[in-house]
Amino acid sequence: MKINLLLSGLFIASSAVICSCDDDNNIGSSLIDIDASITVDDNFQVTGKSVAIDGVQSRTIMQLVGEIEAEGYGKLSADFLTQFMPVAEIDPSLSSSEQIDGFRLLLMHKPGALVGDSVVPMGVEVYRLTKSLEAPIFSNLDPTGYFDQNQPIGGQVYTSSNSELSDSLAKLNYREIFVDLPVELGKELFEIYKSNPAAYNDPYLFNDLFKGLYVRNSFGSGRVAKIGATAMQILYHRDTVNAAGRDTTINHVGTFYSISPEIITNNSIRYEMAPSLKSRIANGENLIIAPAGQEVEIEFPIEDVMASYRNNKSKLSVINDLTFTVVGRPIQNSYDIVPPTDLLLVLKSKKKEFFEESKIPDSETSFYATYDSSTGNYKFTSMRPYLLNMLSKATVTPDDYTFIITPVEISTESTGNAAYGNVVQYV
Repeated sequence: MKINLLLSGLFIASSAVICSCDDDNNIGSSLIDIDASITVDDNFQVTGKSVAIDGVQSRTIMQLVGEIEAEGYGKLSADFLTQFMPVAEIDPSLSSSEQIDGFRLLLMHKPGALVGDSVVPMGVEVYRLTKSLEAPIFSNLDPTGYFDQNQPIGGQVYTSSNSELSDSLAKLNYREIFVDLPVELGKELFEIYKSNPAAYNDPYLFNDLFKGLYVRNSFGSGRVAKIGATAMQILYHRDTVNAAGRDTTINHVGTFYSISPEIITNNSIRYEMAPSLKSRIANGENLIIAPAGQEVEIEFPIEDVMASYRNNKSKLSVINDLTFTVVGRPIQNSYDIVPPTDLLLVLKSKKKEFFEESKIPDSETSFYATYDSSTGNYKFTSMRPYLLNMLSKATVTPDDYTFIITPVEISTESTGNAAYGNVVQYV
């Protein structure tokens, strides 16, 4: 079973994710379907249509920050709001807030974990949240009411290039962006630990006392960075006496607050579609544009497939598999961004539940396929359970065959001899 799609390689930021992915070029995607019909042995057809995405639910600790405008794609800007998880115990040698010398935000990303120009200077600006974040939270959230825009607490200009790094730093598998924050904030958080240590064992209690930060792009255009780790650090000193009996000051850096799956973090994304894409949609073409742009809804021809099976049952008494192939055709773009690594096929009626409950593809209502660059295909296999389930029904309804195709990223974790996956909507 095949569907021919024209695939835009604009991997800016994806509309969905299955955890995080090691391929950091694949921050997102855009998919364009020119021929909205599919054929199965020239007998089956399915049509699709582009549908707008109001917003995607944040289920990832990866943050996007920056702005980019690509010819043929449009303009994307992203920033993020986040709570923080404190450590259970702070270094006991830090006994007084008078020892605190500095406080800073640390943003970390892998080399190449960006879309755009790594050399262009970009600026970030940091604000303290004045309002608590609540779940569920979505990418179309307007952050305006969550911070005081007249009171930034830090800012920094940065690039993502290796040209300004020493040889030793350039060899590291991560890049760091430091933003100095008021030392008073570090002292405030330390005093919470001293006066109410229980708050450091309860992220909900801690977030009532410190609601979090908002990080936005302050100036510059040409890059969206994919931040894999965000933390706050206390810079402090400890006075002691060395082996020679001399007074000595030892300086420390403590990473006592970070982003983790237990707390709420959300990418606020704004996308302006290119006029050329708007025109193509108006002319009836089906587009998947990520993030939070368009996805494709299709009607899978399961009734025709079942009729064919029943009519040829003597020849097809055993069902080995049902395969659905999407043919991807890369579209040229000004940043030469690659196609999405993976696609998710999920029943429209199950999509909300799928992401909100962090499900994994079950081969009955949801499936995923990985891009094969040698063939240009995404092949959804193991659809046999879906077909068997449909054959067991007296009748099928639109809820049984109306699917959504959306770009995803996939990763797994192994514990002992078992492998586990997690599915979250990607922003």
